[in-house]
Amino acid sequence: MKKLISFSAIFLFLLLTACSKKDKVAVTSKTDLLTSGTWKLTAIVSDDDGNGSYETDVYVGFSGCFTDNYWTFKANGQLELNEGPTKCDPIDPQTQAATWQLTQNETHLVINLDEWILEELTTSTLKWKEEYSGGRSSLVTFTKR
Repeated sequence: MKKLISFSAIFLFLLLTACSKKDKVAVTSKTDLLTSGTWKLTAIVSDDDGNGSYETDVYVGFSGCFTDNYWTFKANGQLELNEGPTKCDPIDPQTQAATWQLTQNETHLVINLDEWILEELTTSTLKWKEEYSGGRSSLVTFTKR
């Protein structure tokens, strides 16, 4: 009988404490996601005929000195573009600065004066879309380093 009372007391305690706790869901802002590390360009595809399908892999045409670059979005709105281990031109500076901001309820990314539609932003992936006339577009993908 003592075991039953002890078990019931423990069960009741666990039930009450479990019910009193609120599940907290961590909400990470898009700014926090962008500024949480550095990003490397990993894909660019384009829809050249405007049919909604990305049929051209543009990324394969870029040289290694460009694809090893990485981008660091800083919380103060500054963007550092780093040439990575291999520079395309040895006299180029290792880093360049730009500005960035999220606009239109965090659905667009503006870098200097260029604006893109933010398609996806997670802890590991950044994708933006650039639209052109005739329904054509490009999708640019970065992966967290």
